[in-house]
Amino acid sequence: MAHPQIAAFARLAEGGARPTRKIEGQTTRLARRIHSIYYDEIHDEIFVPQPFSQSVVVFRGAASGEELPLRMIQGPSTQIKGADKLTVDPVHNEIFVAELDSILVFPREANGNVAPLRVLKGPDTGLNRSFEVAVDPVHNVLIVGISPPREPGVERKNMLLMFNRTDQGNTKPRSEISGPRTFLTDMSRIAVYPPKGFLLVAIPGSGTGPGEAVGSEEASVGIWSIEDKGDVPPRWTIGGPKGMLRQPRGVALDPKNKTVIISDKFLNAVLTYSFPEIF
Repeated sequence: MAHPQIAAFARLAEGGARPTRKIEGQTTRLARRIHSIYYDEIHDEIFVPQPFSQSVVVFRGAASGEELPLRMIQGPSTQIKGADKLTVDPVHNEIFVAELDSILVFPREANGNVAPLRVLKGPDTGLNRSFEVAVDPVHNVLIVGISPPREPGVERKNMLLMFNRTDQGNTKPRSEISGPRTFLTDMSRIAVYPPKGFLLVAIPGSGTGPGEAVGSEEASVGIWSIEDKGDVPPRWTIGGPKGMLRQPRGVALDPKNKTVIISDKFLNAVLTYSFPEIF
């Protein structure tokens, strides 16, 4: 089995480029599965959730090799049970961790067995499958992507739920994006551009769940505004019918160069698109 690792590449890398450095080894506390990663450029730190060890590990931005994390959130007081996805609000210094039925919020500098600052949880929240999470610190909006498990004979409702950033307890979302016109057949990652309030959602395509190693010609990245609600199509789409994407798993933004960076599991590639319209 391959060692878990985080690889960093030069921004203009292409083709069969080698990584400039790797974070790997037992000392790093990285386990086999890594489904989310966040780089905080303000504080130059890397955040990684670890579902097997029920923890969140934090590295310095320049970490390399078998390096110890700067901090590690772990223990019964944290309420972390299967942390798979997270995001960071570097403006308000908070970490948002998505559990299956809740969102746990910690101080950005939390370390050890610490209790959450807030917990968003309850039947009114709609958090029955908190698959993705993102935050817009400018407009104070928390975005949660819900992608229910596939069950025979049960219609799935994939949706984007908008909450106030500081919501907690059994609070209803302020708005929802869902319905057939959204083309939200699944979702693998949400990225936010706070200055203009845009959401970018990686959509693997019909019949290609995030855990399936198959591709779809309908795979895309859809772009909405945080002000959108209801059954509304994306304002823009990258990919789509017969496009290059086949199973997008990650999406990130490079505002300085006005580009969108997308990782595709089926293509085993990272693709960079110029997209000045959203910046």
